[in-house]
Amino acid sequence: MIVIDTTTPRWLRELDRFVHLHSLLIVYGNILDLASYPVRAGDRNYWTETDLRTFFRRYLTGLEYELVGEFDPVEGLAFVTTGMERTFERLAAGATSTPAAAGTAPANHTPPPSPPPTDTETAPRPPPTATDLETAVRGIARTLTNRDVPCAFVLHLASRLAVAPDRLTRAEHTLFTRLLKASLEAREVVRGERRWNNCLILVCERPNDLPAFLYVDNPRARTVRLEPPNSTDRARFLRGSYASFYGAVPGQPPSTELTALFAALTEGLSYYELRALIGLSLREGIPIAQARALTDRYKYGVTESEWERLDRTRLAGAEDLVRSRVKGQEPALRRVLEVVKRARLGLAAGSSGASQRPRGVLFFAGPTGVGKTELAKALAELLFGREERLVRFDMSEYAAPHAEARLLGAPPGYVGYEEGGKLTNAIKEQPFSVLLFDEVEKAHASIFDKFLQVLDDGRITDGRGETVYFSESVIIFTSNLGTVTTTPDGRREVLVSAEQPYTELRSRILAAIRHHFNVVLDRPEILNRFGDNFVVFEFIRPPVDEQILDRLLAQLIASVA
Repeated sequence: MIVIDTTTPRWLRELDRFVHLHSLLIVYGNILDLASYPVRAGDRNYWTETDLRTFFRRYLTGLEYELVGEFDPVEGLAFVTTGMERTFERLAAGATSTPAAAGTAPANHTPPPSPPPTDTETAPRPPPTATDLETAVRGIARTLTNRDVPCAFVLHLASRLAVAPDRLTRAEHTLFTRLLKASLEAREVVRGERRWNNCLILVCERPNDLPAFLYVDNPRARTVRLEPPNSTDRARFLRGSYASFYGAVPGQPPSTELTALFAALTEGLSYYELRALIGLSLREGIPIAQARALTDRYKYGVTESEWERLDRTRLAGAEDLVRSRVKGQEPALRRVLEVVKRARLGLAAGSSGASQRPRGVLFFAGPTGVGKTELAKALAELLFGREERLVRFDMSEYAAPHAEARLLGAPPGYVGYEEGGKLTNAIKEQPFSVLLFDEVEKAHASIFDKFLQVLDDGRITDGRGETVYFSESVIIFTSNLGTVTTTPDGRREVLVSAEQPYTELRSRILAAIRHHFNVVLDRPEILNRFGDNFVVFEFIRPPVDEQILDRLLAQLIASVA
């Protein structure tokens, strides 16, 4: 039997509370995933993961509902047992109940629980036609009004019952009106001290997949959100499934450190994906002790992290490599080299080594033409061996409303949906890369909402519903804020000059950045995500200009030769 106590997930405790109080329940959220819940077997409890169909069969039969029906737009109406199907046909036809079911049994009578479902008892049904759908809903509505047989019906994939919930066809409007009326007319079954609420449960992805009139201001309705697994759930999953992974020591639980690391590395994964990690571990012989290698293999398809190739010898020559390409930007070079060392150690954005945030985040600011892009190229060459690992986005191309669709992919149903987004496609193709967002102040304000999620969680979901991870990349933003401005008549006005000392230049530029994010965009939370990773470049001053010219001439001579 399913255990309901303080350790039970919140959604299940809410469901267990409201199934006795409301006749219409809307379960939404993580419904396409497996459901995890505790089950009691013998004298101990254990956790299991099953699909929602199996869960509802176990749960509702455990509450001793004598009639449990399931409906979906593909298979139509089915029942846990053939006996329940016969009971439904009788009640849907308006037949009177048997004397025992009608309440003539003694007051202390407790009906035997329905047997658990088996594959042989659930008869296959043909896909429904429009008439079948209408007939099924009519039968469900009539059955819910009976006062003799406790009944519950679960409508799976309810999001697919309407094409556009705000623009229902006449047939769809009639269907949902019947469901609303069924919830209002559902009755309670009373046998002595036992009570059952005849109820209708709709399982959908989001409440707004259903017409609002179904649940707004309906006292009979209640929503229950099924949440994806959090860090506590993922840690519990590892403890319960540890013995199934390759390399697990029989009879020995995972260490506290491994459990915490696994919970952090699997941030954003569903229960189904957690189960898939077991199969991947066994099939490819990756021991669970190497949790990072296992999750990297699942997320990125790589067997070896390119960050591991960045050894001490390469880091020792980092300063020489960067200084050979960028001249005269000492404060910027020092800051970038510091971020490289932190990224190699996995101290992403100053967090613990288990963080899923990007490996490093930098904000390059300063006048144009002083080496911001060149330093980003040098960083890509240093980290990943060649500067082609720099993926550059000119944010002036994303200044229009809904421009984020070009980065992340258009939503389903829109033009270009199947192509994906430029950013998400690039990071899926090469997760180990340096992402450069050039002149970020020119991007539309809506794009910063996506940046916030990337900087916070290190992942984002594209228009096709696929999760893309940024935890192995370095992200660089560049900006000219504080150096030039556009006057009301359209002229560009320079705000700083090479005669200013660096301290004054830095102060002015940082003030302009704070004003842009805090006042112009009114998004101070974006500014906070950058922390102290602002790198202000100064003007090119003598003799640095001569050094740059010498370097360019040397490149030209080598090319001619």
